[in-house]
Amino acid sequence: MDYNEWGTEYLDEAERLRKRITPLRKQAAEEGSEAAAKLYRRISVLNDMYLDCLHTGQYLVQSGAKR
Repeated sequence: MDYNEWGTEYLDEAERLRKRITPLRKQAAEEGSEAAAKLYRRISVLNDMYLDCLHTGQYLVQSGAKR
């Protein structure tokens, strides 16, 4: 597997995470305070995962372009 392919997989996963976060944010806005707090914690973890995948994917694609 080359860096471009590997990076693309990370970027695809980042997109899937982003699509999962969007409806959760809408749901959290409609929930009561306790349920919203739980959702925001979940969103926070998913957002960290999203950013990790996004930055790693970008780095790998850029590294593949340099080779």
